[in-house]
Amino acid sequence: MNEIECVRVENASPPLDGYLKKLIKEVSYEVKFIDWKSLAISSGSPLILIADPEHLLDLKNLIASREQKIIVALNSRKDFKLVSELKSNFDKIFGFIDLSQEIEYNTPILNNYLNMNFSKQSMKLDKLATDLDRVYEFTKSELVKIKDLHNRFVKVRVDQLKGATLSSKFMAGEKSGGEFFEVIQNDQEILFIQAGSDSYLLSSMILSEIEMLKEKSSTTNLQTKLEQFKKVIIHHANENNAELTYCMMILNLKTLQASFTLKGMGYLFYQGELISFDQPMKLKLKPRDRLCVISQGAMKNWELLSKISTKKFFMDNEAKVTKDLINEFFFEVSRNKSGNFLVFDALMAVLEIEENVLYQLS
Repeated sequence: MNEIECVRVENASPPLDGYLKKLIKEVSYEVKFIDWKSLAISSGSPLILIADPEHLLDLKNLIASREQKIIVALNSRKDFKLVSELKSNFDKIFGFIDLSQEIEYNTPILNNYLNMNFSKQSMKLDKLATDLDRVYEFTKSELVKIKDLHNRFVKVRVDQLKGATLSSKFMAGEKSGGEFFEVIQNDQEILFIQAGSDSYLLSSMILSEIEMLKEKSSTTNLQTKLEQFKKVIIHHANENNAELTYCMMILNLKTLQASFTLKGMGYLFYQGELISFDQPMKLKLKPRDRLCVISQGAMKNWELLSKISTKKFFMDNEAKVTKDLINEFFFEVSRNKSGNFLVFDALMAVLEIEENVLYQLS
């Protein structure tokens, strides 16, 4: 049986080694563990490098010395902040896997990595094309299984914030790229970030920047940090020639003034009006107000699959409680889909201001 070499810290935890053994067994390989202290790597073998901040320079040097592409493994979402440190090595990195996820989540990219980089060199081009088609179909079927698990277990998420409640739901799509959101709060402000891209690589870089932003949020002005964050992700998008969409909102908890930075084809729904992601704007919220954020992916699915207008849907369902409103939205957006999943990733989030919240009138 073929081996995949895996470089990690000496005496790694048994659960980590056990996870890697099971993952690599799923692709019909065996694992060969190598410590950073005793690097003895075969030049032509598949290679997984466990991202470790203490060995970041060693990791970069090892990537640079290799002719073949490698896989970088991240221990948790917090380690996504290391992605930006490796951007000069992206030409040698096939992709990233997240060891905090289920094994089924990481299997397709590992299969794709092996089949596209370590197949027999003597294969004729026509046979190679056929095999790549098979790899694509297999990867697609594995992705379907993963997304099915995701949709069955991820329900409406509720974040209880200071003075407000944020409810959200996500449904996976078949197209490349992805959408996600994060909420960060300090004593004075709430920062809501919803972002999307057609590039998995850009999505990883955005997650990396968000993790760094979260680390500094408690002691800094969020508006200043948001401007820096926006500048960096726009730079990443331009550098990678990737589409970038976002809805970024800062809510002042004393005045309930909400400031928005918007880009893309998404919408806000507030007080009976649909507001497009056309340009920066401000809204003065009040206790008991409800603000809906509909991502670009959700709107693309709606235009393809729904038979009623978005505004009519919200007007007809405005009296529903938030959880029912969100579920009804996703029922409508997915009822006419032809496969198991939507065409694009879709996200809807609803911010509700508490009834008894104290705020400054002027």
